[in-house]
Amino acid sequence: MLNWGVMGAGGIAYVFCNGMRFTDSGQILAVASRTQSKMDRLVNDFGIPRQYNDYADLLADDDIDAIYIATIHPLHAEWAIKCAEAGKHLLVEKPISMNRAEAAAMVAAARENDVFLMEAFMYRCHPQITKMVELIQEGVIGDVQVIRATFGYRSGFNPQSRIYNHEMGGGGILDIGGYTASMARKIAGAAANKPFLDPISVKGNGKIGPTGVDHIAAATLKFENDIIAEIICAVECSYGSSVIVYGTEGTLTIPNPWLPSSPCRGARTPLPSDTTFPATQLIVQSSQSREITEVTITADRDLFTYEADTVANHIADRQAPAMSWDDTLGNMELLDAWLAEVGVVH
Repeated sequence: MLNWGVMGAGGIAYVFCNGMRFTDSGQILAVASRTQSKMDRLVNDFGIPRQYNDYADLLADDDIDAIYIATIHPLHAEWAIKCAEAGKHLLVEKPISMNRAEAAAMVAAARENDVFLMEAFMYRCHPQITKMVELIQEGVIGDVQVIRATFGYRSGFNPQSRIYNHEMGGGGILDIGGYTASMARKIAGAAANKPFLDPISVKGNGKIGPTGVDHIAAATLKFENDIIAEIICAVECSYGSSVIVYGTEGTLTIPNPWLPSSPCRGARTPLPSDTTFPATQLIVQSSQSREITEVTITADRDLFTYEADTVANHIADRQAPAMSWDDTLGNMELLDAWLAEVGVVH
């Protein structure tokens, strides 16, 4: 069983701690935060026995096996490298870093110090993705031609908030664009019987606000197998979330691509131990008969529990197939290109 330390005590850290209630693969032993009130909430709600006001003290705790980094984006690289040097396994919130260069330094640190490292794209750990890949490779929609992935929500403009603050790594591309980018790359790879594919062309545009971060952004990608992808993200527009894959023989729709089977994501209190987890669906429609088939994927744990279990199950490999090091580096390279196209400089 892994002893986890949580670095950062914001909303996503709360969700992760809630997900840990439904696993036998690990437990939360300690939390470190510079905001006492947020840390107190985690400690009190989840019975976490140890708390630290300094991140360095968490690293110095010899009983901690793995650290979940849930700080703001610009702190990820610095503390992930320090964690690796302290011999701690790592799960780092997405985006893993501010750019590919930082991500490469993190991977190098993990390799040099022989520790596990994974970017926390939790949706990749859910059985929905396994089934999606299976359907694509079985040819249920023929040859994949076009991918459309969206993730958008509306957040009121506040230049001091994490979402809109430039110094905190704000903007839609870094906050949620990585989901759409990683999904497009995963689907294009599945069509080529590979874990992922990186695009050979990235064209983008977007709306930049007064703080210099993107509020709405879109990109068109082209892959070597002639698949075209459209990816859109927004933090000031309720665009919604969906993924549609268009093939020569039909379409595959993922109505809930990013948060399947996750009551934890919307929970503001600890979930009871007898919580049930909703099933999720993939929808296949034939372009000839127009027949619609719903493929149901059941879940026996929360999405964030699947993520924690993925780490535990692949510790010995030092990386996990759900989001390998090369996959993360390719995704960050795509985000770098997208930001450059839109005109955002970090």
